Amino acid sequence: MIINYELVRSNRKSIGITIERDAQVVVNAPIDLDKQTIEKHIHKKRFWIWEKLAIKKDSLENIVQKQFVTGESFSYLGRNYRLKIVNDNSELKLKNGWFVLGEKKQKKAKEIFKAWYSEHLKTKIDERLKIICEKANIKRPDFRIMELGFRWGSCTKEGVLNFNYKIAMAPIGIIDYIIVHELVHLKIHIHNEKFWKEVSRMMPNYLEKKEWLRKEGYRLDI
Repeated sequence: MIINYELVRSNRKSIGITIERDAQVVVNAPIDLDKQTIEKHIHKKRFWIWEKLAIKKDSLENIVQKQFVTGESFSYLGRNYRLKIVNDNSELKLKNGWFVLGEKKQKKAKEIFKAWYSEHLKTKIDERLKIICEKANIKRPDFRIMELGFRWGSCTKEGVLNFNYKIAMAPIGIIDYIIVHELVHLKIHIHNEKFWKEVSRMMPNYLEKKEWLRKEGYRLDI
């Protein structure tokens, strides 16, 4: 079985292999390491890679597309709320434990939910980012809410943080972990030992958040 992968070179000392949420294999390697050595390492790790790919693909197959009808369940900040379609033209709102949407807007419900999540996540990120940065005594960066495919967050060369609108569905602790993860990436661009040590310093219980995303992240979708 041929292993297709994306090769990313950086100022690191060893080879690292990551299986992304979309089942893409990413190989991080030192800038000057020859391709033959990289290929040998991938071959050595092939059984581990195949096992992880099988797990990722099973998770992707378990994703169930939401139906925008009365009774369907949607998450917000880690809690589930059912949708109620009402016979009018009302905007989407969270009221009395229900998501409520007018029937006349039902055809565009997915786009409406995305916009609602984005708007409310922006407020929540602004709040949590301020708290986290003040606690860590670091300058608060600018941020954006956007659609990032299978990534929860990213950061630009200019120091702007990007967050996937889908994390509005996750518990606050998970959102905090993603914020910390991207804040550390502003200083350390690769997932090396130094990176995870800094994440641990800012969030000592980050491993349980990381594991939650690994197991439950596929549910954060509409």
